[in-house]
Amino acid sequence: MEEALRLEAPVMHLPLHFAAEDIDLGEGVLIRTGEPVLIAYGASGRDPELHPDRPDAFDLTRPDKASLAFGFGRHYCLGAALGVLEAEEALSALFGTYPEVELAVPAEELRRQESFIVNALHALPVRLSAAAAGGHHG
Repeated sequence: MEEALRLEAPVMHLPLHFAAEDIDLGEGVLIRTGEPVLIAYGASGRDPELHPDRPDAFDLTRPDKASLAFGFGRHYCLGAALGVLEAEEALSALFGTYPEVELAVPAEELRRQESFIVNALHALPVRLSAAAAGGHHG
């Protein structure tokens, strides 16, 4: 789950926030009090300084899977653990029942929703193995 969230954060950007005080980012970059700030959560998981080994690749063996998918510090999502647990349970049930689930269309045909905030697909068509589907009752 952590690697999937690192690579494909569900929230790409948060609507504008405004600096409560001057923020000096160094190298001549200063955000002045009251200026708008756009938080790019999705970019953090692909930062080459944080993830120097292929930041745009899905790699389950990656040692550091850090991301801002659930926020950070006092803005960390209270439901993060429950969200991860629910996703792990759902995916375990899916792959346990249909171990050979696969995309029903070529990956390049998947269309992303045109959203500035969420990172989502319009649809994710999959093909379930007939043998696995025949053995499932429920």
